[in-house]
Amino acid sequence: MSAEDDNAKVHALGQEVESQEESRIKPIVLKYKKLKKKKAEAAEGESKEKYSKGLENIQRLEGNVVRISQKATKALSKGLEVYEKEREKSAQEKTDGAIEDFIHNSAKATSTYLKEASDIPLDVADAVSNSSYRKELRKNLRRASKFLRLWRI
Repeated sequence: MSAEDDNAKVHALGQEVESQEESRIKPIVLKYKKLKKKKAEAAEGESKEKYSKGLENIQRLEGNVVRISQKATKALSKGLEVYEKEREKSAQEKTDGAIEDFIHNSAKATSTYLKEASDIPLDVADAVSNSSYRKELRKNLRRASKFLRLWRI
């Protein structure tokens, strides 16, 4: 047999049969590099917000306003749910019960709303009482007072 016959033998159906060297299975090993985390993200688990130099106070105040608005909306929603539940109960118990008990049902809903919304004034005070916000406010008041001194009578 010749060298060509040894390297590639032809099967009866016409398909080539690989030699013994080519038929060995060679594993493919993949190596992955580990991703590096930023120091701040690794320490806190989440990224910090980034602000421009003069706009940090405004953006933080805006975030506080959003949080306060969400709390007010949830309180209103709970109050309306209580009113709807009480109204349905009144309507089922007696004829025209929803109309007769309107004031009572509204009072219960308002009570629930006020319980939920009672922290909102405190949240507003906390949002405005930030020391850097107060510092900026004093600075702006000084500017305004200097401007008003120009027009003294």
